[in-house]
Amino acid sequence: MSGILDDRAMEIRKFNRFYTHVIGLVDQTILASPYSLAEVRVLLEIDKAGECKASDLIALLQIDPGYLSRMLARFKREQLLVAAKSLADGRAQLLSLTDKGKTVFRNLSDASTRQIVTILGKLPGGDQEKLVSHMKAIQAILSQQGDNSITIRPWRPGDLGYIAHRHGVLYEKEYGLDQSFERYVLAGMVKFFENQSQGNIWVAEFGGQIVGSIAIVDVDQETAQLRWFLLEPDFRGIGLGRQLMDIAMDYCRARAFRRVFLWTFQGLDAARHLYSSRGFVPTQEVQNNTWAQQLIEERWDFTCGE
Repeated sequence: MSGILDDRAMEIRKFNRFYTHVIGLVDQTILASPYSLAEVRVLLEIDKAGECKASDLIALLQIDPGYLSRMLARFKREQLLVAAKSLADGRAQLLSLTDKGKTVFRNLSDASTRQIVTILGKLPGGDQEKLVSHMKAIQAILSQQGDNSITIRPWRPGDLGYIAHRHGVLYEKEYGLDQSFERYVLAGMVKFFENQSQGNIWVAEFGGQIVGSIAIVDVDQETAQLRWFLLEPDFRGIGLGRQLMDIAMDYCRARAFRRVFLWTFQGLDAARHLYSSRGFVPTQEVQNNTWAQQLIEERWDFTCGE
């Protein structure tokens, strides 16, 4: 296992070197100004805080106190910064940007944004979405140790309509399905709602926002259907789909279902791979032109205990 972790650590270090080079190219726009990247970061934090102490900046940025002191002295000379005695602690000074300081920072921030826009503009739209999605996924994974972790819970009032809405939006955007698909999802959810004891729905949340869902719906005493399995693009490829599948299948085993089936369609390669890894096998193909032309639906079945 240590060998695997070492290999993964090397890949992360490799990415860090690559990204440091890329972000260095971005920051050259800032560095063309009289201010270093570190100085711009200090201006950013003061601007965000409105007022802060030097000790706050040292703790937040892990910056050398002497280096920070020289920065602040320069900002004061150039009238970017003022310091006022704290009313709560007469020994401390509260730092804030002057109007000139705010203008300088805004100009630097705008220049950085324009440079990033230039870099993004060289990429196809799909690659832009992937880049941002993967960056958000990195944040999601690394923040699972903190307050913004991904949580999975049973559904509650208000969830069903949102899940149906996201099905409609994402399947139209990614696969060209028309509005009748959202109506189909809603119809199934209304039927489920009217028979709440017959199955369950789980949703994944991140930062208070639903980012994934999965459901098990009773068909009869021995058979269940897996439905409404959806992940937001920013949260794909991080293991969340496997977590949702495991919860759903554990529920089926606890309910002692003998069979579980689902319907999907050709083109959902990542989902089909996940179904296969959990023991589902394709058993039927049907052409369905209801939501899009030449759509091939597939039924996949799983026999519990095998």
